[in-house]
Amino acid sequence: MSAPEMKNGNSEELVVIGSSAGGIGALSILVGLLPADFPTPIVLAQHLDPLRPSNLSTVLRRRSTLPVIVVEDGALLEAGKIYVVPANRHVTVGDGHVRLDADHQNRPRPSVDLLLLTAAKAYGDRRPGQDRCSRFHTHNRPHPRR
Repeated sequence: MSAPEMKNGNSEELVVIGSSAGGIGALSILVGLLPADFPTPIVLAQHLDPLRPSNLSTVLRRRSTLPVIVVEDGALLEAGKIYVVPANRHVTVGDGHVRLDADHQNRPRPSVDLLLLTAAKAYGDRRPGQDRCSRFHTHNRPHPRR
């Protein structure tokens, strides 16, 4: 794989993945298959019970050759790192950084839709799946096609 172009130290590409609590097995397999020189940052959000702590980062660290980091507000997205959204927090993507938000329009936390929509806005047509995720709104019902 060739490294993506870099702008101000930020990757021009981004992988964004959202799952439910039942997706931990699939996420573990996925990160275990990624090469140590994976050329883009990855942001993972998992819907969980807000009253239970997340063990996602711990589980993924056991399987991944890439660094697994729990998102901190304002973190720079760096190629070859996996960023895990903390439990009961929203995250948005913009300007090569991730931002944490405690509440955003009363969505379930973390909101996978919010993450996908902000990634689509920030990365535009460079991010596969952008058109698909832009048709969804806060209740996961598809918007009518234009």
